Amino acid sequence: MTPLSGLATAENTAPEALKGAFLARRKALWPNGPWVSEAGFGSYRIGFHPSLGAPESGMALEYALRDGVNLVDTSTNYGDGQSELLIGRTIAKLVAEGALKRENLVLISKVGYVQGQNHDLAMSRIKENKPFPDMVKFGENIWHCIHPEFIRDQVLRSCARLGVKSLDVFLLHNPEYALKHFENCDMPVQEARNIFYSRIKQSFECLEELVKEGTIGAYGVSSNTFGQPEEDPSSVSAQKLWDIACKISVKNNFKVIQFPLNLIEVGPAFMPMGADGSKTTLQFALEHSLGTLVNRPFNAMYENGLIRLTRPVVHEGQEMNEKTKKGLENWTQLANDVEKLGREHLNQTVGYEDAPLSQLVLALLSSLPGITSVLCGMRRKTYVQDAQAALTRPRILRGLETFSRIYEDLEFHN
Repeated sequence: MTPLSGLATAENTAPEALKGAFLARRKALWPNGPWVSEAGFGSYRIGFHPSLGAPESGMALEYALRDGVNLVDTSTNYGDGQSELLIGRTIAKLVAEGALKRENLVLISKVGYVQGQNHDLAMSRIKENKPFPDMVKFGENIWHCIHPEFIRDQVLRSCARLGVKSLDVFLLHNPEYALKHFENCDMPVQEARNIFYSRIKQSFECLEELVKEGTIGAYGVSSNTFGQPEEDPSSVSAQKLWDIACKISVKNNFKVIQFPLNLIEVGPAFMPMGADGSKTTLQFALEHSLGTLVNRPFNAMYENGLIRLTRPVVHEGQEMNEKTKKGLENWTQLANDVEKLGREHLNQTVGYEDAPLSQLVLALLSSLPGITSVLCGMRRKTYVQDAQAALTRPRILRGLETFSRIYEDLEFHN
């Protein structure tokens, strides 16, 4: 099958009023760049294998694209490549039917993780005495690399799996793995950061070349440690990334950052960034016109555990042991508490009297100043419909203030 050519354009992604929430509620990813739906399709857990939701995940993706979701976020390691393959085949089907054009769709993938097939590839290169440089061996089967050689290899594999000639955005995926590795090796923090940002510069130079070659439209960084305190050895600074890109070129193509943000992990919205503490990551992104993508809106990492900020679904006849039952009770109680808090703080906002927790969270995050799109795991049709319902509700005008009040009323940070 011939790969699809082209990139998303501002003209072909512009908002369309009265055409549904995914079409009407759109924001420019960067100035003069493509517009994206305020809820994007996160594809971490989709693929052809039943453990990745097949065939329901493919049906959900097709439904979302037909209904106006036009941002799809994936990565080279999601489902060991199955995520990209499924997305590519779904897009090809819709394009062949005339239901979609390549120019309507913003495709984002990421590079960095060396797992599964990529781990096998890295091992074969070592045996051939041609290893990928700057490989970070973080665990036995989890390596990480952002060296230009690996970036060039991976972007072509991503395009091939997605069935396209070019990606709209290519992100470095959690490059802070290198900082964590250096910390584990007891390297002094400043020395580690010097090496880390020199590697980032090398990566950005490669990504700028890929833009010139037409392989990608723009680039950026997805990091779980944006918004972490400066004293955290693994924290990544949007300011430093911006400075590096600007030194490479004043007309650089560093356009997008991605990070977790939810009612428990609030660093990018409230934590002062850098030594001077003058701006948060969100404020910096807004002032510098960086597109911002939120991941993990409903799943918060807390004390090395996962907390789900949605209401649990129990299937009829589902068998549970005592530990599972207790976990379900705690999850349900948390959902009740957060939902109640949300409704209390939105009692003056019409349209939220009956909002379920998932819709409260999505509506709130999408209303924050500086947020471009919230990536939701829409692996089921009902999840797509829930996201659409959230965006159909009125925009929360004091989103950041409401977000802050709910967070302060929660007890996790005390």
